Amino acid sequence: METENKFKSFIASKPGTNFWLLFKVASYDRLVQMQKGLIYMNSLEYFSSLKDEGTLALRADELEKVYGILRAGKTPTGHTTLSLKVDDEEIDMGPEAVLTAHFPRAKNTMLFCMGAFSDGEDGLIPGEVDNKIYFDERFLEFGSHILLINKPRDFSERINKALKKVSGAFSSKLLHDGYGLVGYKSLENYSGPIGLYLKDTKYSWQMEFRISFGVEDHCLNSKGAFELEIGDISDISSIIPVQALIDEPLCVKRRTFIKSGDGYEQVNG
Repeated sequence: METENKFKSFIASKPGTNFWLLFKVASYDRLVQMQKGLIYMNSLEYFSSLKDEGTLALRADELEKVYGILRAGKTPTGHTTLSLKVDDEEIDMGPEAVLTAHFPRAKNTMLFCMGAFSDGEDGLIPGEVDNKIYFDERFLEFGSHILLINKPRDFSERINKALKKVSGAFSSKLLHDGYGLVGYKSLENYSGPIGLYLKDTKYSWQMEFRISFGVEDHCLNSKGAFELEIGDISDISSIIPVQALIDEPLCVKRRTFIKSGDGYEQVNG
C-alpha cells in the first residue's frame, strides 16, 4: 500500500481523563452486584456483533473492533491513493478503495462502559443548562437505575489493585492507559484512526467513559466475558432511579479562583 500523503502515525489520539463524576446505568440487580464489587466486562468482539435492533441499537456499533479506516480519494490535506504491489508492479485500487484495520485479539480485549460528567469544549457538561444537568430520557433504555461513583480516584485504585492479582491480564499501546473519555465526531466517510475512544456523534448523549485491558482465554467465563472482583464500593457510590435524575436535574456548583499573593483565593461557590 502506498499513499501520496502518508499518515505520520496511524495511532488514535489519547483520550481525555478529566471529569467530575462517573456513573453506570443498568438494572437495579446488576448495579447492586457492581456495588458489591463485580465488574462484568464484555469483549470488543461481543459489542461489534450486537444486532442493531430494539434497545440493543443503543449499544450496537459495528465499528467497535475497528481500529481505523483509510479511504482513497480527497482528504483535508490532499489526496490519498491506495495501491497493491504485486511482484514489481503497483496496482491502483481506485478512488473508492477502503482499507480497514481491526483490533488484534478482539475477543480478548475487554471493555467496561460507563458514563462521565465532564466539561465539553464549551466549558459545559452535556445536558447542562443554567447550572443544572438534564439527563437524557434515552438512558431509561439501558436500565431503571443509576449508580453514581462520587470518588472516581478510589474506584480506579481498587480496579488497579484487583488487576494486579489477575494472572493473564495484559495492556496494549492501542488501549493507551486503559481508561478515558470517549470523543465524538461524524464517522460517515471518515478516514483515519478511531481506536477505543472515538465514536460517531449519534452516541454523544451517552457521555461515555471506558475502561479496557486484555485478558487471556483462561480468564474468560463460559460466555466469553471477564468478571473482575474489586471489593465492595458502597462507601464511594449510591444507587438511585434514573427517573429521579430526569425529574430533578443535578445541580452544578462551580468554583472560581483568582491569583492572590503566592496562592489562590476562591471568589464564588
